[in-house]
Amino acid sequence: METARRIALIGGVLLLAGCGGVSQTSAPPPALTPVPQSPPPPVSTVAATLSVPLADLTRLVNAHTPQRFADLKNQKLHCGIGDCVTTLSAARTGPITVTSRNGALALGVPFALDADLALPGPLAAVHTGVNAAGQVNAVTAISLGPDWQVRPNTGGSVQFANGRVKLGPLATDFTTIWNLNPELLSKPLLGALDRQVGTAVVVRAPVAKLWAGVFAPIRLNTKPVTWLVLQPERIRVGLPAVANNALTMGLGVDVRARLVTSDEMPNVTPTTLPPPAPVNGPSNHFAVSVPVVLPYDQAAKLALDALQKNPPRAGSHLINITKLDFIPSGQDVVIAASFCIIEKWDPTEATTGCGSGYLRGVPQFDPHSQTIRIVNVRYDVLTENWMLGVMRGLAGDDLGKSMEKSLQFKVGDQIAKVQAQVAATLAHPQGGVVTVSGHVNNFGPVTLSWSRDGFVATMSAEGSVKADVHM
Repeated sequence: METARRIALIGGVLLLAGCGGVSQTSAPPPALTPVPQSPPPPVSTVAATLSVPLADLTRLVNAHTPQRFADLKNQKLHCGIGDCVTTLSAARTGPITVTSRNGALALGVPFALDADLALPGPLAAVHTGVNAAGQVNAVTAISLGPDWQVRPNTGGSVQFANGRVKLGPLATDFTTIWNLNPELLSKPLLGALDRQVGTAVVVRAPVAKLWAGVFAPIRLNTKPVTWLVLQPERIRVGLPAVANNALTMGLGVDVRARLVTSDEMPNVTPTTLPPPAPVNGPSNHFAVSVPVVLPYDQAAKLALDALQKNPPRAGSHLINITKLDFIPSGQDVVIAASFCIIEKWDPTEATTGCGSGYLRGVPQFDPHSQTIRIVNVRYDVLTENWMLGVMRGLAGDDLGKSMEKSLQFKVGDQIAKVQAQVAATLAHPQGGVVTVSGHVNNFGPVTLSWSRDGFVATMSAEGSVKADVHM
């Protein structure tokens, strides 16, 4: 029975070959589905630090805070035994100091008080003069509004070195009187400090520059030419703190990062600066999707060379594949092949029949051998013509299994080269207005996909990245 089947198939080849030798048959085009979309890159955070030197902040606060900050005439003040009537003036006597206190912004304001204090009610004729040296010790909490404007909130206390008051039944010190009347005495000075700190700490302009700069593709020192493209989604802000003689604010730009291979810079348009978002988790974790692309034409050449060195066999026939192409589809790839069925005992090729047809296979990545494989190679029966049917009859499933041995593409060296280039390049600052540098801790596992242009082995480079804004 098997012999009769083979005789019939050989007869089919002879019939196709005809008297004139080689004959050609072609197949209808295969059914294709859309190529699967690559998954979006993971969300990463580019860390940056915005800092204002305390020396600059001190200079600006001193330059714009008024010398005289309290000036009252016949003003009623709570004095412990009622409402005393006071005429006073308070003026700065030295520079405002801006320092750190437990990581917060601390301001010290030395001033002199000149006051005349009269007892309340019928004792108003009893009064005394007070001349005292005072010190405002304030701490400023800084927050940001949705428009990136700084919103300081300064609070503090006042101490006097020589402010004892003994007036009739009133025995106190002016520190107590001052702190009983914050709206009239402390608030004007603290309000002035708030305004000046808010003016001195400019956040929106450098943050907007950072946001726009992160969009700019960064050329990496790799071959072929590769660009690091960052797609920012939001920007997070940590709590301001004072360290190393500067007011610092940690920023984290949430981005989706990918590498693009192109001779020309990718065209990217920045979006408008979004409102600040709170910090959520680690502020410097970074992962960029690193693709290694094997173009279809290169893969086809490698496969064709291997198949021509070791052509598949079916009994006494050689199946000589003369042309091979890969066509991407949704669940697999189509292998378009031109072939000839050659009888080994016929040197004249008078019994050779040639044709074209389609097979299908599923790309897989073998992490152990670092190899892209096409597995489960099978005939595309929906496009099968007479010649492909003859070949299937002669070779059966052995053809697909034989071809699988040649549809293997080692990309380990290419992956290792790309990993080394990415790690070495990110270790040095890259970019223009915003420079990005970082450290790659590890590379994640490789996942395989395929696009319109080739097989794509993608891994994630994970580590930390920081950005510096050059004003």
